[in-house]
Amino acid sequence: MGTLFGMLNKCLRGMGFSQMYFGDKIVEPVVIVLFWLLLWFLGIQALGLVGTLCIIIIYIQK
Repeated sequence: MGTLFGMLNKCLRGMGFSQMYFGDKIVEPVVIVLFWLLLWFLGIQALGLVGTLCIIIIYIQK
């Protein structure tokens, strides 16, 4: 847990945020907070574009 995201995740879990289950994957609190921040700053269209690109990158890497 020495990374920045690991430390942020540890702090968020200490403040009471919990993990979410998305199918068989576990979504950490830092990812959920990042999602809401992106949605707030960029809007739904930009967030959809970023999400689509992430899915394509993950699919290509498999």
